[in-house]
Amino acid sequence: MPFEGDYMEMISFQNATKVGSPTFVNGGIKNGQAYKGATDSYLTFPITNLNTSEFTAAFWYKVDPTPERAGILNVSPPGEDRTHGFRLFREGSATKQRIKLNVGTGAGETWNDGQEIDAPSTGWVHIAFAVSSATAVIYINGSVAAEVANAGIDWTNCTSLSIGSGAPNFIYWDHKSDLSQYDEMRFFDKALSASEIQNIINYDSPYVPKYSGEVFYMPFDGNYKK
Repeated sequence: MPFEGDYMEMISFQNATKVGSPTFVNGGIKNGQAYKGATDSYLTFPITNLNTSEFTAAFWYKVDPTPERAGILNVSPPGEDRTHGFRLFREGSATKQRIKLNVGTGAGETWNDGQEIDAPSTGWVHIAFAVSSATAVIYINGSVAAEVANAGIDWTNCTSLSIGSGAPNFIYWDHKSDLSQYDEMRFFDKALSASEIQNIINYDSPYVPKYSGEVFYMPFDGNYKK
């Protein structure tokens, strides 16, 4: 999802269901637009093609630390049930926010306490997490923030992905709407490596001129990106 003025997912060409009144703001990672959360607002998608035995989510994030707790991404069953699906969320203060992950394994749950990022963010931070039958890993700006042992993921009774909130099923502990900005969100049906995540970051990041007077540059690295 590039969030360029709409909520379309660019592989299925489906639009997310919008709840509340999120908006778009200029100044995305590619100098286009980005998603901006709002109170009691979020997006949902059915989890068709997402409920695989391993997966990775990756996106750019500009954190707004108000409120001090919020949901970011979740596929969670009804009720206070953390033994199925997953929950990515943040907790902290006005100056530091910790990105955390909870994964339901069916028989239990896995906690990854992640790492803090500065808040409020003055620039984009790349967030990714990869879940497999062996590990649950959080990456921040391409580096491993925290890696823990994991026993897979169980999707029983999980039907939809929520973006920008813990709602509707993970609003306990105040993991409600996130007022932060999101851009260039991707999901993969495998657990990506650190080098693969770094490739995503390199592709998305704007090129910074390296030479005096440089105004045009094309590397021709498998695409026609300027």
